[in-house]
Amino acid sequence: MRHIIIGFAVVAGVCAFPAHAQTAVNDAVHAVDIRGLERISEQAVRAKLEVQPGQAFNPRAVARDIRRIHEMGFFDNIRAEAAQEPQGIRLIYSVEEKQVIDSIRIMGNKWVRARRIRGVLTMREGQSFAPDAYNEELDAILDLYESRGFANATVDLAVEKVGPSRVRLVYMIQENRRARISRIEFEGNEKVKDRVLRRVMKTRRAFWLLGGKFQQDRFETDLDNILDEYGNRGHLEARIPHTEISYGKKGKRMYITVHLAEGPVYHVESLGVANNEVYDTDEILNIVRVHEGDVHNKGQVARDAELATKGYQDSGYVNAVVTPQVTLDRDKKTTHIVHNVSEGELKYVREIKITGNEITKDEIIRREMLLRPGDRYDGALVQASQRRLENTQFFRQVRLTLADIEDYDLFTDLMVDVEEGKTGAFNFGAGYSTDEGVGGFAELRLNNFDIANPPRFHGAGQELRMKLNIGDIRSNYAISFTEPEFLGYPFAMGFDLFNDSYRVRGGANYTEEQLGGQLRFGKQLSPLMTLRGRLRIAEETNRGLPEFGHPALRSQSGSFLNVSTGWEIERNTLDNRRDPTRGAVHILSTELAGFGGDYEYVKFEHDSTWYRAFGGKERWVFSARIREGLVTAYGSNDSVPLQARLYAGGAATVRGYKIRDIGPKAREYILFGDKFALGGNINAITNLEMKYKITKMLRLYGFFDAGGVWEYFKDIDPGDVRCSVGLGFGVDVPRLGPIRVDYGFPLNPDKDQGSGRLHLMTGFRF
Repeated sequence: MRHIIIGFAVVAGVCAFPAHAQTAVNDAVHAVDIRGLERISEQAVRAKLEVQPGQAFNPRAVARDIRRIHEMGFFDNIRAEAAQEPQGIRLIYSVEEKQVIDSIRIMGNKWVRARRIRGVLTMREGQSFAPDAYNEELDAILDLYESRGFANATVDLAVEKVGPSRVRLVYMIQENRRARISRIEFEGNEKVKDRVLRRVMKTRRAFWLLGGKFQQDRFETDLDNILDEYGNRGHLEARIPHTEISYGKKGKRMYITVHLAEGPVYHVESLGVANNEVYDTDEILNIVRVHEGDVHNKGQVARDAELATKGYQDSGYVNAVVTPQVTLDRDKKTTHIVHNVSEGELKYVREIKITGNEITKDEIIRREMLLRPGDRYDGALVQASQRRLENTQFFRQVRLTLADIEDYDLFTDLMVDVEEGKTGAFNFGAGYSTDEGVGGFAELRLNNFDIANPPRFHGAGQELRMKLNIGDIRSNYAISFTEPEFLGYPFAMGFDLFNDSYRVRGGANYTEEQLGGQLRFGKQLSPLMTLRGRLRIAEETNRGLPEFGHPALRSQSGSFLNVSTGWEIERNTLDNRRDPTRGAVHILSTELAGFGGDYEYVKFEHDSTWYRAFGGKERWVFSARIREGLVTAYGSNDSVPLQARLYAGGAATVRGYKIRDIGPKAREYILFGDKFALGGNINAITNLEMKYKITKMLRLYGFFDAGGVWEYFKDIDPGDVRCSVGLGFGVDVPRLGPIRVDYGFPLNPDKDQGSGRLHLMTGFRF
């Protein structure tokens, strides 16, 4: 458009010369005038002129002058005129300067801030005023108001001259009333119910003081979702002829009507695969869900193609693409589906290239990769490798991509790009747990530690934790160190030093103390299986037990040396260790005490948890957890120490009950005194939970817990199992951990177990 204006100005300028000037070409120019200047200096314009007084008049030179003046960018219109005078020719350049926006005023806005309105405008203060942009500016403001629910707002624009070539723009807004959606109706839908169509829409009608805001872009997406829903039900020719939006008398209510033409239902007449060589047709058709005779599900057909594509790519054919080709037979109301396959070449990994790791060493990232150079590309292993890298929590973001190599059709490079995160944290403050009381804590946690890299001490993937907790119920001090690959060999080594004190409440009030340490090691047997072992030495002390109390307590009074070894095998298929949505984790463990200590017992425990997400955005997550335990004394010991017995009740087992309050009990002094929990040799605990993710950080929970504790197998009675239901609310604070509040209602409590209990837990255990 600008080039057209320039050309027009030049031609118009030349043609503006009077006819008699054409006969005076050789006459001299005795004066050059410039008229119409307001802001631009005359000297700046004259510096661009070729024609000067005293020269012979030349129309082509004048045309060139007009072009040069216009290229200065300060003028909208330029004209040249030649006047014959006795002294010669007077050449007059008449210019019209571009108007500059001196200021922008926004008036009448009450519900939308001025800075929001200015943000959608293209014209700015200090820029040239472009009258052609009127409508675009007004439409942008109206779109903004419409997205905020003011679908009947109006905008006018006034241009005020405030100085030489300077204007003020005044946007006068009449917001009117904010309209809230009062009703959404559908016309013409016979096969699909209104509630189904409303479910696929994000535009919602108002409910009391909530919701009901209209946004045009969201509404257009909703219309596409409605057609997709019809396509998934076989209505491949469904369409929306038009929609109606009307308002109430006062402009506060909005009524939406969506008119539908459903069309017929199509069924699949034939299904085939084309251009496949690697896999047989039957192999591909076995994984698809839409088959001959089925209603043509448009969305599922697309997902079938994606599933087949993923199967190829996971098998090394990284460039494979499966495209569904659908032909409609409108007479028979059937479809013919052919999944066209472009297989590409089988690819092998040539190199794994790592970028973005400014702190973490390359070998730390490579050890989490399940693919190695020379391996056939496997998409499933790539996804598992990405999860492993994310689960280290060393990085804010992990991206795995492929890069083709010129002249190498069979090889591809696997690119691992990471964004380093903060792997060290020092936290301190106060916390509370209903079971363990109030306490203060301080913790230094370095998740990407490197003991051999002073003074930075990071980048080797080691873990160092130092923790101090002081509370009225539990206090402990601990230091832990873990090396994931000891001396370069693929097994982990670590140690823990601890001093733990826990005051037992209820019935007999006494204190359990543990002072000692343990040596840990682990070996990953496969991408999903891990074996761990430990050797633990601790002095365990029970203080404050009544001297003339129950025999079960008197025998436990004093200090004892506990030397034990433990073994654990874990199978983990969780998609995310911190906040899983699918997969399962199974743990089998055993502990054997003896080896010269004062205790001799053996303990077996099983712990399995399953996760399953529901919904389009996987906001609903169901989990089921089952735990069982068995502990028994052997050798010269006839009882299991209090610290090693099995318990139930409390935030970590059966909510709604006090900690350790389920199972065998005895009176403090045999015949009188309060009852206290003895613990048992056998326990079984089940937790069922449904989680709803409100936002990325906020969660709601509903749960059912059940658990029982028994002394011997002969004592097991289903009637002893205690059950509870409850609700919870949680906040997942990044890098700190979860904070959660649960309230459990016991369903079949004993008389002394109360009617409900609040459980508050932080990410730190006291």
